[in-house]
Amino acid sequence: MKYSKYKIYEDKIAFDFYEFHFSSLRKNKVLTLNRIKEVDFNTFPYTMKIDNGEIIFFNHGDTEEIKNFAERNHIKQSNKIDVWSLLCNEFLDTEIEKEEAEKQKATLLHLGFTESELTAIRKKIKWSLFGTWEWTYLGHWDVLAMKQNRNPFYRFNGANFYWWTMEIALKGKVV
Repeated sequence: MKYSKYKIYEDKIAFDFYEFHFSSLRKNKVLTLNRIKEVDFNTFPYTMKIDNGEIIFFNHGDTEEIKNFAERNHIKQSNKIDVWSLLCNEFLDTEIEKEEAEKQKATLLHLGFTESELTAIRKKIKWSLFGTWEWTYLGHWDVLAMKQNRNPFYRFNGANFYWWTMEIALKGKVV
């Protein structure tokens, strides 16, 4: 996987390269403060929601730089639930206690998902996450990275999938 390349300035972040094909950052490569709606420190890697309802991912190791940028520019911190983490937990290479799985399911139902939606979502991402050997965390970045890098046709027909994942991620707002 080729990671994003960007430079963090005082009041903007300029991308030389963004790793996900269907992102608006492939065309409009500068994140100015007016484009950034919120920052999420509860995801891995850290993310920002930008102007068009898109979630932007930062490189896994850039935590301090992103925190400093957000604090310096008074960017609103997200309080949303990491929906993709909850959806992906059953694909971790570890067993989750039944009680914890039920608690996570209840959270997703409270956010407005139906049981049939949860089943359909997991069915759609199943083969992308198959065999990841991850023990602790799978989330939105992992779903997109695996789909993009394991499917040779994704570059040609993956836009709907990309934006579908964004809609799901944004359902994590606390109601």
